[in-house]
Amino acid sequence: SLVAKLSALEGLERERVGLAPAAARLLRERAVFDEGAILGPLSDFITADSASAGLVERFLGATVNAVLVRDREVAEAVRVWHASTSPGPLLLLPVDSVNTDGVDLAPGADDLAALVEASSPASKWVRSLLGRVRSMESGTAFIDARGAVWLPAAESGSGPLRRRAEIADLHHSVTNSAVARQAALAAAEAQKAGLANAERASIIAQEAATEAMRANAEALERSAAIARQHQRAERESAEARSLIDRMIEREAAAASRIDALAAGTAEIEARIAEHEALVAGARETLAAAERRQDEARDHRTASQIRRAQAFAQLEVASDRQRHLNEEFQSATGRLQSLQLELSTLSSADAQLTEQLSQWQSDLVARLATLEDTEARLAEAERGVRQVDEELTAVDHRLTDMRRNAALLGEELHASELRFTELAGKKAAIRERLEAEWRKPLEELLAGAESVEMADAELVAEAALVREQLEALGPVNPLAIEEFDEETKRLEFLTTQRDDLNSAKASLHQAIREIDTTARELFLQTFVQVRENFRNIFMTLFGGGECDLRLENSASPLEGDIEIHASPRGKRTQRIHLLSSGEKALVALSLLFGIFLTKPSPFCLLDEVDAPLDDQNIGHFVRMLNRFKGNTQFIVITHNPRTTTEAADAVYGVTMQEPGVSSLVSVRMRGKTVDETVGPPSPTHAPQRHVHPVPVPIPTADETAEVIA
Repeated sequence: SLVAKLSALEGLERERVGLAPAAARLLRERAVFDEGAILGPLSDFITADSASAGLVERFLGATVNAVLVRDREVAEAVRVWHASTSPGPLLLLPVDSVNTDGVDLAPGADDLAALVEASSPASKWVRSLLGRVRSMESGTAFIDARGAVWLPAAESGSGPLRRRAEIADLHHSVTNSAVARQAALAAAEAQKAGLANAERASIIAQEAATEAMRANAEALERSAAIARQHQRAERESAEARSLIDRMIEREAAAASRIDALAAGTAEIEARIAEHEALVAGARETLAAAERRQDEARDHRTASQIRRAQAFAQLEVASDRQRHLNEEFQSATGRLQSLQLELSTLSSADAQLTEQLSQWQSDLVARLATLEDTEARLAEAERGVRQVDEELTAVDHRLTDMRRNAALLGEELHASELRFTELAGKKAAIRERLEAEWRKPLEELLAGAESVEMADAELVAEAALVREQLEALGPVNPLAIEEFDEETKRLEFLTTQRDDLNSAKASLHQAIREIDTTARELFLQTFVQVRENFRNIFMTLFGGGECDLRLENSASPLEGDIEIHASPRGKRTQRIHLLSSGEKALVALSLLFGIFLTKPSPFCLLDEVDAPLDDQNIGHFVRMLNRFKGNTQFIVITHNPRTTTEAADAVYGVTMQEPGVSSLVSVRMRGKTVDETVGPPSPTHAPQRHVHPVPVPIPTADETAEVIA
């Protein structure tokens, strides 16, 4: 946006938009004068900020468009040029003519001269114009060194000083924007690099996370499998441990019982010996033995029978208290029974040990059998899956075979139908051949010549011959005569076509030559009309700019013509934005430009000055006076100023009496009046000379038309 605005302002500065028309024209035509004679407009030598430029422009007004010249001699040459061209008002500032006598122009802090920077050679004029000039009320008024108060007009558009200040500000802003943009681009590149590194790191992290997740999933699967195996092993181990614990408990119980029985046997033998030595203490020994036997009975859990026998032996011993021998015998019997029980327990212990080892071997065998069974089960499952796959493949093959069988059946049925159809066609062909050739088919085949061609080629050739025969139609006996007539007509039409082509080529050549000639004549006429239009426009408007432009210079005969007119003191604008008088003058300029390109002795103008005011009437009259030496103008008008200033002879129609019209002629240069019954010739003297009399002015009820 800043660059676009800067480009627009620089374009306006290059085109000097806003500069006075006379100053702009002087700068364009500075080559007419000596080199270095025209230094440039005053605004080119003043530099200020936007606020100060606005104050200076408001104070200087049109003076800001003044043109600096080298000296008074150059100013005199410009004055001569200005008098001949009439470009409009123009202010000249000769560098050698600055007059500051008697005026103290030392710049103060509040002076306008202190707010601007003036470069040589305009510095003296700037001090002269702006020195000791102070702004009042924020630029609504100014007071100069003489005490004069200048009240400028309302705020106007931006001038060259403010435009140049704005251009300088925009240059600074664009530079700052460029620096900020470079910094932003560098930061953006750094951010992009960081973002790229972060994206690469993120991609690597995502890949690592994916790999870790995949490894974690595999580890979880392995862990689950190991956990299942571990649970199964723990379950089997727990069962084995529980079985071993039970066996150990039973073995410990049996060992404890054996130890208890051995201890009891030793005590019994000691008591028997003591009983033999001391018969009197037999009962006590027996009681102790019974107590020990009761303890052994408590520990003996394997057999109730042995426990009952022990109670019976105790009863027998108590019955035989008085009979020591019987007691001895009873004790001996009990000893034997205990020895037998001991041997029985030992055998039971051996059996338990053997059973434990058998159970362990059975457990190992069962584990091996279980593993073998699992292997056989997996093998059987693989075999079942393989059999299922084979069965599925067999089913698919069976389905395909059934489908193929169905298709073959359909093809067989279609073949049978085709065979039947071909058999019918064969019989029909046989009948048709025999009917056409009036011979049996066998004789025709026997007399037929063999042709070494394929059946497809023979069929195609037969079809082609058949189509040609059908296209020929019935035989025309007059075909040769018709062919000759058509040949003659073809030759005639060919000759006519060649003649038309040659005529067309000659016409195109003539058109090209006419276009080339018309283009050249048009461009020549356009250049003449354009120059005449400019000259007449300058005459009518006393200055300004105008131009005729081709909308399409590549095809001037087909494009439109644009009319640009800029009266003095106005910007270039379209004709429909001008006033009615200016439009009339522009139209007159164009019409006279065309008329002067191909002039004639006479020119008739009918009410062309109707929309013109007094000032424009003066321009119109000057144009008539300029061109009437070569052309006689007949102007129909109601404007007395045109009649009195430009006319050499005036012819009017008036009614001195109601209902009676009369003609009046006046030769303005000869001061004669001639009243005739008909219009006199404008190039001859009146028929009758009388003293000059005033021309009667028609009233509102009268109709008058003056021909000048």
